[in-house]
Amino acid sequence: MADAPDFVLLIQIGITLGQNVVPPSALTEKAICALDRWSGSDASYQTVVSYTVPIGKSFTLSSVEIAASDYTAALFRVTIAGEVKFEDKGLQTSYNPTFANVNLSAGQVVLIEAMSDGATSIDVDGSIEGKEIG
Repeated sequence: MADAPDFVLLIQIGITLGQNVVPPSALTEKAICALDRWSGSDASYQTVVSYTVPIGKSFTLSSVEIAASDYTAALFRVTIAGEVKFEDKGLQTSYNPTFANVNLSAGQVVLIEAMSDGATSIDVDGSIEGKEIG
């Protein structure tokens, strides 16, 4: 708004079709809950659930959740936008960290992974929750 006076904070443009005014459309927001399960006894990390922000969108991450059938045999890794938040961590119960206004851009990924001790078959549920914008 280089041509607008300093006191102008917003310029709104009205569109009409014939005699009808077309109301401005609100930015689209969509709740996202990516939920999946991995079952196995692999001793290397396997994807439990992931979410990739679509092109042309942004994403506000609210929380992730991890639950397993046998916590003594499971290790976990969580990666957000290419940054490993934790790795090789065992849990004693389900885990649900919340995130306040963690914004991700198109193409960035939230990834929950798990692995077993190699001898025990486990079931791991993961959930990624947030809001897709755009």
